[in-house]
This record gives sequence, structure tokens and C-alpha cells, in this order.
Amino acid sequence: MKFSVVIPTYNRADLIKKSLESVYAQTYQDWEIIVVDNCSTDNTEEVMAEYVKRGKLSYLRNDRNYERSYSRNKGMKLAKGEYVTLLDSDDILYPDCLDKAAKFIDKNPESVFFHCCFEILNGNYKPVKRPVFPDIKNPFKAISKGNFISNIGVFYKRPLLDKVKFSEEPIIIGVEDYDFVLNTLLHTGKIDRINEYCCGVYEHSGRSVYHEEWERTHKRINYFIQKQLDNPLFNEKMKKYKGSFLAHTDIYLASFCAVHKMRKKSWFYITRSVRRYPAILDEVVFWKHIFVVIKKMF
Repeated sequence: MKFSVVIPTYNRADLIKKSLESVYAQTYQDWEIIVVDNCSTDNTEEVMAEYVKRGKLSYLRNDRNYERSYSRNKGMKLAKGEYVTLLDSDDILYPDCLDKAAKFIDKNPESVFFHCCFEILNGNYKPVKRPVFPDIKNPFKAISKGNFISNIGVFYKRPLLDKVKFSEEPIIIGVEDYDFVLNTLLHTGKIDRINEYCCGVYEHSGRSVYHEEWERTHKRINYFIQKQLDNPLFNEKMKKYKGSFLAHTDIYLASFCAVHKMRKKSWFYITRSVRRYPAILDEVVFWKHIFVVIKKMF
């Protein structure tokens, strides 16, 4: 069983070594790494030359910055492994991640789309938080409340990637991972899980989309929502959970507005989320967001 680890990168020469070393340190060794560089302006190319010599790694440099969706699609297309997994160039796999994935596949050979749990890491790459992952017996209900899967520790059987691609529309960058996971789920109808924490997301200020301007964020989320509503497969599979999906995107926008002290807009999205999906009032996550919103605004 061979895995392909696809890593898009841009100006992460200071971080990507940690990500690469986490793959080289795997106890399961049947893998390849495909790094797609989005035309970095730092010394990424020089760093990568060392790893190309080390072996088991292919390095491709784009002629300009096409953004990460393009790089992921390019890497996945070139993947030779039976299963493909994505790794951002600031995150890490724990040493037994691929071993656990291989054992899971042996026991569940029909699985084409599965994920393991991840932890949030601090500046010293030490775990500081374990996100709570929703029940996936009803994956459509789970995904309507947000992207709990992200881009780490997710495994795709290679033929599946002939059907699903990352959207390369510039406006969607920032929520392209949610779009991709949702699209994948619409095609598979299910996702499986390894109920163990096998990887880590490195938390740093540079990865937050909250740094963006409101207009860009607003356009991106509206584009993403409309893209789903225009998709017949979404309307078929997510029909029961459309209200939940819309309400939770409103909560995201409310949080963004709160960070930027846009109080009126924040309360507008909070109240609209309740109108769209009254049952959200019964969810703990809603009240957690309300607490965060209030804390950020004052």
C-alpha cells in the first residue's frame, strides 16, 4: 500500500522542513512526497534541493502564483499512490499516522474517503487543544455545521480524485477546503474515521483568514454558498440540512465581524442564523460562538 503525500507551499522555507521531516519519520515507509511550490520568493527552492537528493520526494515549481487549489490539483494528478493525503507546509503528521491509515485500509478495503483526528499545536509544536469531532453516522448533518475535516489526515482513494477537484476560482480561496470536502462527500455519501489523533495543525497568526478585509471575505462566503445552492447534488443530498448549512455560515461571518469590531453586522448575522435555522439555539456550538462574538466585540 503506497501513500502519496501532496504538499502545496508558498514562502514557507522556515516551516516546511518540519512538515517534511514528519513524513520521513513515519514508521510506515511506503510513501512518496509531492511538493508543489507556488513560485515562492524565499529560499524554498534551495531547501527543497536537499530533500530531492534525499529521495522519495518530487519538487515542482509553478511559473507563477496560481494559489493553493491549483497546486493541490497538480500534485494529486501526479500522485502514484493508491491513497492520497494532503499536508499543508506548516503542519505535521505524527510518526504512526500512515501506519494507522494502512491498517485501517486493510480492515476497511471498501473505504475511499476517511480521516483521522488532529490536534492544535503551539509555537513549540506541542499539543494545546483537541477539537471535538462530530458524530459521522449522518455525515451530511455533520458537514452542514462546518468543515471538521480540514486538509490534514484525510485520505482519498486515487480514483476518487478523477471525480473531485479543488475549485481554482480565486474568490473561493480561504474556503476551498470546505468546498472540496463537501463535494467529495456528495460523491461518496459517507466518510470513515480513525478515532485517534494522528497529526497536528500548527497554530500561528499567518494562517488566519480573519486578517482579510470584510469585502473579500463577504464575497468569498457568498460565492461559496451560491456554488452549493446551484449544485443539483447538493440540493439532493443536503436538502434536510440546507438551513443548518446557511445558519452556520452566518455564525462564521458573525465571528469575523466581531473580530473587526463590526458590532451591527455581527448581530445581524447572529439573528439571521436563528431565523434560518431555529434549532441552532439548541446547539452548544452556537452559544460558544455567541460567547466569542461578545468577547471580541468588547
